Amino acid sequence: MPFDKKPEILAPAGTLDAVKTVIEAGADAVYVGGKTLNMRQHRASYNLSDAEIVEALEFVHGRRARLYFTLNSLVLDSQLKQVRRTLEMLGTLCPDGVIVQDLAVATLAREICVHLPLHASTMLNIHNVESALALKMMGFVRIITSRDIPLHEVRRIGEESGLEMEYFVHGDMCISQSSQCYISGILFGESSNCGRCMKPCRWKWKLVTRRGKAELPGPTEGYLLARKDMSLLQHVPALVQNGIASLKIEGRMRTGEFLAPIVTLYRNAVDAYFADPAHYMMNASDMEELLSRRVREYTTAHTFSNPGLDGVDPSGKREPRFFSYDSPDPTLTVGMDVKSQRFEAGLELIVHVSGSAAAEAAIQTGADAIYLCGESFVLRNGKFTLDWLRDFVKRVSEKDGRVVVTMPHVCDLRGMTEWKHWIAKLSSVRNLEICVSNLGGIQLAGTSKIREIIADFPLNITNSITVDELSTMGVTRITSSVELSLEQLSGLTKTARLPVEVIGQGPVTAMLLEHCVLASAAGTNPQGICPMYCRRGAYALQDASAHDFPLECDRRCRNHVFTTTDVCVLPNLSRIAATAVSGLRIEGQLDSPSTVGIITRIYRKAIDALRAGRTPSVTDELEEIKNATGRPLSDGPFDFQSELVEMKEHHFVTPQSNRA
Repeated sequence: MPFDKKPEILAPAGTLDAVKTVIEAGADAVYVGGKTLNMRQHRASYNLSDAEIVEALEFVHGRRARLYFTLNSLVLDSQLKQVRRTLEMLGTLCPDGVIVQDLAVATLAREICVHLPLHASTMLNIHNVESALALKMMGFVRIITSRDIPLHEVRRIGEESGLEMEYFVHGDMCISQSSQCYISGILFGESSNCGRCMKPCRWKWKLVTRRGKAELPGPTEGYLLARKDMSLLQHVPALVQNGIASLKIEGRMRTGEFLAPIVTLYRNAVDAYFADPAHYMMNASDMEELLSRRVREYTTAHTFSNPGLDGVDPSGKREPRFFSYDSPDPTLTVGMDVKSQRFEAGLELIVHVSGSAAAEAAIQTGADAIYLCGESFVLRNGKFTLDWLRDFVKRVSEKDGRVVVTMPHVCDLRGMTEWKHWIAKLSSVRNLEICVSNLGGIQLAGTSKIREIIADFPLNITNSITVDELSTMGVTRITSSVELSLEQLSGLTKTARLPVEVIGQGPVTAMLLEHCVLASAAGTNPQGICPMYCRRGAYALQDASAHDFPLECDRRCRNHVFTTTDVCVLPNLSRIAATAVSGLRIEGQLDSPSTVGIITRIYRKAIDALRAGRTPSVTDELEEIKNATGRPLSDGPFDFQSELVEMKEHHFVTPQSNRA
């Protein structure tokens, strides 16, 4: 029953003073982080020292409240010793829960401090029941759900999984799907999945038409992705009725003085509703006070439905600060690659495509494996029939190749139902493999008797313990995180006990949005009556430096914002091969079959040259790739330039030191 137990008021705290202030203001629980390995790393003066954590726990428990510790950053193998030390400390101190993003942290917690409850961070991007059940099997007791699914879906996930649901109710929100924003990590080397986001979503953007003549009546220039702050004070009854166990306020980088009145308002609202639910009504003066303390304007975001234009503030008038303004100029490192040597182990050439025609082109020009895109971009001919697929898999398998169907990066309740229907058909295709993007997808592929399961890059795999955890679930190979530098990639391949693939060519999804920029510019909402401008032309988001980020819409009206440049490892292919990756993946899902064929042929020739101990030619080939795609090239996240500086073997196309 909804009135059996009050939902917890969960407040943030970045300092010891804030811990004390929010508890005194009425919070039932507080969440804090240490000096490292959490999602708020911009201010050295914030987050608690080890001694302050001890004092905070004594204070909170002395008032019969609860304290949760955030250990919710992605971690590298080089950081695992630090994770172990932190968990050993927490095992002794006994906070009331540990908030986790990286599965390696959960694995080590079960080993070191199994008595501590595990809470799944919103950065695990849980948006379906199957993923929640997978976490339950790992020992999690609570999920902080994806911020991009409506409240009724959160309720269903909670009811069907039996796990507690924690829900953000107030504060600063990201516009991108949780953990699916890579733009800061790729452009600046400052990962949003590690608490160091440079907030490109808060930039001033211009929506440009690259093809077509669509006339958009709404805002096409301004702070188009600047999400308003969340506020659900007026909707406490809906939160209670939907079984939310914990009402989470955001703001660990805020002062206690700023947070205390907000905590008290939510405290009073919950208490008043439980005291007399039949006659409860929102106090107007409370709302006036909340509005007077706002930083940005307020929105209910996706709590009830897609907010459309009402969820963003293109004016930018209330943006409190910026961490960056635009993207750096791209750098492509070309010159003296490491001395060529014969690579005995094969480097599999993988090509990710949309549709059967591009798949055929890739195989004809030398691909070893084909990944068929599952996103259904509206401007790409991504369709294929089951009969064609069955024949194609047979032909490719006879030549020791692989064919893989990828699932969409996000599968909410509707998406997972549709994927179940599709995978039931796919399971009849012998030798077909599946590439999954979330934990529920792994579970479903396993129960569908799929023998080869690839964990795709949206799972953000950065260390060997996570690889082992996924292997236990049935994964047979992984695609590394798209934010890893060359050094970090090498560290992963040395320790991972599964084959590791890497994306080495093509555009990478920089941000994945439920928000539709085109619908907002049309003055409508994708969940309403939409004129479907996404079918009328090709578009990009342009930053203040006139760098274009291609914008693709999928069949569910999600916006995929791609990197302004294609990552290109061709001039440094031997360095990539030297990391012992099992496969090099070309992202060709935005390209025509002819373009896919050109790029595949060039990489096939280069890989064959490396195997023979020859240095691949790259100068003419780079121009051919750029002319075919119409997109600039860069090192992406790999930081080849730093590697070359150390070796004193370098020549740069552009002199800038920024990565792009």
